[in-house]
Amino acid sequence: MKSNYITEFLKSHLFIITLILVIKTMLLRFLLFEELNITKTLFLELGYIVAFASLIELIAVKGKPFFYLLLNAVFSTLLLAVILYYSFFGRIVTYFALFQLGQVDTINESVTALIEPVYGLFFVDIAIFIVLLVIRKYPIKNRSLNKKLFVIPLLVVALGISFATFMIHKNEVISNNVIAAQEKGILNYEALEVYYGSESQILVDIDVSVDNVPKLKQEIREVKGIEQIPQEERNYFNTAEKRNLIVIQVESMQNFPIGLKVGGEEVTPHINKMLDNSFYFPNTVQQTGPGNTSDAEFIFNTSLYPLAFNPTSQTYGNKKFPSLPRLLKAEGYATMTFHADDIEFWNRDELYPALGFEHYYDGKFFGNKDVIGIGPSDEVLFDKALPVLKGYHLKDQPFYAQLIGLTSHHPFKLPADEAELELPDKFKGSLTGDYLQSINYMDRKINNFIEKLKQAGIYEESVIVIYGDHFGLQQSAMDQEDVDLVSDLLGNEYKLIDRLNIPFIIHAPGITDQGKTLEKTSGQLDMMPTVANLLGISLEDQVVFGQDLLNYDKNLLGVRYYLPIGSFFNNEILFVPKKGFEDGTAYDLQTEEVIEDYEKYKEDYNRVLKLEKLSDTYLKSLPERK
Repeated sequence: MKSNYITEFLKSHLFIITLILVIKTMLLRFLLFEELNITKTLFLELGYIVAFASLIELIAVKGKPFFYLLLNAVFSTLLLAVILYYSFFGRIVTYFALFQLGQVDTINESVTALIEPVYGLFFVDIAIFIVLLVIRKYPIKNRSLNKKLFVIPLLVVALGISFATFMIHKNEVISNNVIAAQEKGILNYEALEVYYGSESQILVDIDVSVDNVPKLKQEIREVKGIEQIPQEERNYFNTAEKRNLIVIQVESMQNFPIGLKVGGEEVTPHINKMLDNSFYFPNTVQQTGPGNTSDAEFIFNTSLYPLAFNPTSQTYGNKKFPSLPRLLKAEGYATMTFHADDIEFWNRDELYPALGFEHYYDGKFFGNKDVIGIGPSDEVLFDKALPVLKGYHLKDQPFYAQLIGLTSHHPFKLPADEAELELPDKFKGSLTGDYLQSINYMDRKINNFIEKLKQAGIYEESVIVIYGDHFGLQQSAMDQEDVDLVSDLLGNEYKLIDRLNIPFIIHAPGITDQGKTLEKTSGQLDMMPTVANLLGISLEDQVVFGQDLLNYDKNLLGVRYYLPIGSFFNNEILFVPKKGFEDGTAYDLQTEEVIEDYEKYKEDYNRVLKLEKLSDTYLKSLPERK
C-alpha cells in the first residue's frame, strides 16, 4: 500500500514540478556562483518551492496542469530576471526592481544583448509541455493527491523549513548582496528583502531631524573630518555670479576614453581640447544606486546619497528635496531639465517636481525624429533645447539647464553614418568598439552644441558642466574578448576602479582659462557643492554630503549599490567588504594593487556607514510636496 502511495506521489504534478524547479534553481546557482551543491540547494531553496507547489495542489480543482505551468513560467521568468540583472549590474535583483519590469521596453536592446543561449534551458520544458498539451499527449495524468495524507503535511513541513531558513538568516548582515543570496538562498534572500523593505539592515544610532539642520551639518562635518571654511576665504567663491549653468549629463560615460587614442585617433578630441581651459577631476567615482541615471540626476542636484536598495525617484518622488534648482530659483534663475525619454521612465514625472525644476522637457517635446537606441539622439536633444535657452538669454534671465544624454546607452549601437571613429579591425563588431564610437559621437555633438552657444552669445555668460552618470562597460556583461580589448587600451587589467571612474569637467570662460587637472579623490556628491561655490550660492542652510572640490582635498565617499554596503573611497584606497570589514579587500588607488594590511581603515568604514545612515534618515524625514 505504501509503495502505491509513493508511486502515485512520484507521478504527480507536485513532485514533477518540484523536481523541475529545483533543477532550474541549481542551474541558476551554477551560473551565478559557479557552484553545484545539491545539498545546499535543497536546504536553502526546496522549502519555498514545495510550499508554492503544495498550495496549487491544495487549491486548484480544475485546470491543475495550467496552474502548474503558470507557476513554472513565473518561476522561470524570475530566474531569468535574476541572471540578466546580475549580468548587467553585478548584483542580485531585489523584489522592488522586479516590479519595475514595465521599464524594460525602453531598454529592450540592452536586455536582448545580455541573453545567452544557455538561458533557454529555463524555458525548454515549458515549451515541450505546451506542445504536448496542444497535441493532447500530455504525459502526466490529472490526478489529485490525498490532501490529508500528502498535501497538507507537505505544506506544513515546507513552510516550517522556509520559516526556519528565514529566521536563521534574518539578522545576518552580509554587505555583498551576491554573497548574501549565495549564503541565504536566492528565494530566501528575496523574502528577507521583502521583510526589510527599503530599510538598511546596518543601524546607526543617531537622531536626525529635518528641523535641526545646523546640528546635522555639524555632525556630517565631524564624521567626515573636515572644517567649515567661511565663504570669504574660499577659492573661486562667487567668481561665476549670475552666470547661466548648463549641465550635460552623459549616458554611460567613463573616464578612460578621455585623452585616449586608438589607432592614432583621439576618441574625444573636442573634450581633450576643452580640458586646456577647464577644471578637470579625473578621479571622480560614480555613486548611483539602483535608479542609475535618475539617481545621478538626484545626486547632482542634492548632494545626498541615493537609496541603497530602491530607486530614490520611486521611493521618495513625493518628497520636497532641498536642491540646487530651488537654491537657484531663489536667486532669480529659471530652472529646467531636458530628457528625451518618456517622462514616466524611472518616475521622472515625480522626480523633477521633487527636485524643484520649474520646467521639464521630455519625449513628447523632442518627438520621434532621429531615434537612436532608447530615444531621440543627443543631436536632437541639443538642437531642440537651444531655442529654449536662447529665449531666456534674450530676456536677460539667468537659467539653469540640465541636459540628459541618451545616445551612448548600452548596447551603444549607432547608425553607420554616425560611427565616424576609425578603429582598428579588432574593435569592429565588439562591444568595446561600439562603446568608443558612441563616446566619440557624444564628443562631436557636445562640441557642436557649444559652438552654437557661442553663436547665440550664451557661451561667455555660462558655466558648462560635463560628467558621466555611471559606467558603460560592466565586466560581468562583457565577454573575455571585450575585457581584453579594454585592458589593452588601459595598458593594465580592466579593474573595478576603472569601471567606477567617471569624468567631471567644469568649463567657465574667463574663470577656468588656465585649466587645472585636480587629481584628488572626488565623487558625484561633490559636484553640486563645487558648482554652488563658483556661482556664489550659499549652502549654509543646506544639508549636503559632498564637499567643494576647489577648497577641500581630503575626502571620504561611500558607494553602496554597485559595490557592497560599506564600500568606500578615501584619498588612498578603495575598500570593498565581503560579509563585513574583516574579510574585505583594499585596493591602492595609485597602483590598483591589493593592500594586505588595511586594519587602519576600519574607522573610515564605520564613518561611511554612519554618513549613509544619516543621509537615509534625513531623506526619510523630508516633508512631502503639497
